[in-house]
Amino acid sequence: MSSRRTTLGLWLAAGLLLAVSGWLLMDNPTVDIAAADVGGHGPAGAVGCSIAPYDAGFYGNDDPPGGEHSTAYADEVAASCYAANLTRFRLAGAAGVGALALAVAAVVSLARPRPDRRR
Repeated sequence: MSSRRTTLGLWLAAGLLLAVSGWLLMDNPTVDIAAADVGGHGPAGAVGCSIAPYDAGFYGNDDPPGGEHSTAYADEVAASCYAANLTRFRLAGAAGVGALALAVAAVVSLARPRPDRRR
């Protein structure tokens, strides 16, 4: 019975890590910005990134936010979001590799011969 519990635990952990990996790939981070927007006004502080981590990781997308913004603000948002997105992309990759390793361990635990309990 413990072999089945181990296998089930490995599958559940693999599924959880896969879900975390997907969330990390899709969820846009928020970064802190020091530069002010056009005319010295605007959202200096926490700014949500418009580029998803998978977009930065797979395609190298480091575009600034859309609309009319000061150059310093747009450049800082683009650089900060790109750095935050690459960090999330790498974490998602690590979680995906961990999920794959747990799934392989679950398959191996299923293939392992069970001890004879007829004593």
